[in-house]
Amino acid sequence: MTSAISDDSTTRNPPPFPPELWITIFGLATDVPGLLSYDGPTSCDLPRPLVKEHERKLLKKSFITKRNIILVCRSWHALATKFLYRSVVVTRTATLSSLLVALDRRSSGAARSVHVGWWTRRLDVLIQDDHCEASDYALLANIIRRFPNLSIVNLSMPMLPDNDSWLRQLPESVVIALVESCGPSLRVFDCSESILRPCREDLMKLMAAAPNLSVLRCPICSPSARDKSPCARLDVPVMTKLQSVSLMSVFLRDYLPDDRDANHFPALRKLTYDCIPPPFLDHTWKHFVRLSCANVTTVHLDYSLQPDCLQKELDLLSECCLSLNDLVVYIRSWTVINPNLTLPPSVSYLGLHSKLRKAPAFHFKQLFAALRTVSGLNLKIVRLLHADAVEDLRENHRALLESELSTSCITFHIEDNEGPLLMA
Repeated sequence: MTSAISDDSTTRNPPPFPPELWITIFGLATDVPGLLSYDGPTSCDLPRPLVKEHERKLLKKSFITKRNIILVCRSWHALATKFLYRSVVVTRTATLSSLLVALDRRSSGAARSVHVGWWTRRLDVLIQDDHCEASDYALLANIIRRFPNLSIVNLSMPMLPDNDSWLRQLPESVVIALVESCGPSLRVFDCSESILRPCREDLMKLMAAAPNLSVLRCPICSPSARDKSPCARLDVPVMTKLQSVSLMSVFLRDYLPDDRDANHFPALRKLTYDCIPPPFLDHTWKHFVRLSCANVTTVHLDYSLQPDCLQKELDLLSECCLSLNDLVVYIRSWTVINPNLTLPPSVSYLGLHSKLRKAPAFHFKQLFAALRTVSGLNLKIVRLLHADAVEDLRENHRALLESELSTSCITFHIEDNEGPLLMA
């Protein structure tokens, strides 16, 4: 009987470790490296939708661990509250009101009493509802104002009921809340998958308020009535910390400064851009790439044009991106890779990702035929990034794989999605 009482008491009252030790343990148990703060460019080469899906799974797993920790006892709840709110994910509008109430509470386990939103470093708003009312976005703006130290913001939201299908403008109140509450701490802003997106003027305000912004993924701005007044056009701020940007060539004008010969992204090292029909390689785009991307070391190209046009993109990168080392190309199928492609001479790593989960044998045959004739002065590695495609190739096309890779004319390594040789 005494033993049972003792065991129960130990369960309810953890050993008297110093609070600092428990905080360290909680931090290690709930941390998701690279997702709760921005520590520099990531090495993941998969398309952003796949990366985000993986991130959401990791964040969900971390949240379950946090929830279990704070339910152990009151002392753990007080110590671990800041970890619970380190990342906030919103998936339903119905939760906005309760979240706002929760954020007005104060953390009792900290050295000083602060609102729990003080600890939040990452916000993901991934609302999948068919409709979203204006009042929901007003709530969201108020929630953002509870996060003075946000570092990472990912927005993916549906349209307002009265939104024009072309405008699709993110309410100004949401952007201004970011500007006024967490501009200096903001390192990553991503609305690349959102139906609603900021208009250009609001985006320029956000960039101006976020001098430490390192990653910007907003390839398309929403049209606005204010765009019709060139005299009121805000200039693009000089972003001295911006290392990675996602663009779409046909919407480049949103990012062009008043002085077209000025480089407002001097720290840029990674460029992600979409090629959409029709081909858009006019003087303005070429001038921008030459001016702002001279020191870019990584390019991710989402290519959806005809195979014959791919060489034009590669020629542009050869001419303008002299420091380019890593090139990743997302394609519809392996047949987009034509024979005799000439890569930029500085490229040592080529990543290829086909959107086809499974491909017929002749697709792979054409891919390897093209790789045998590719010209790359410093090319050392070609990596096939689609895990399902690699598995399909090994399981269903083993003979083809062995015959194609047994030739000695390929001077670089062909790797699977995880890095080992495709055929060890």
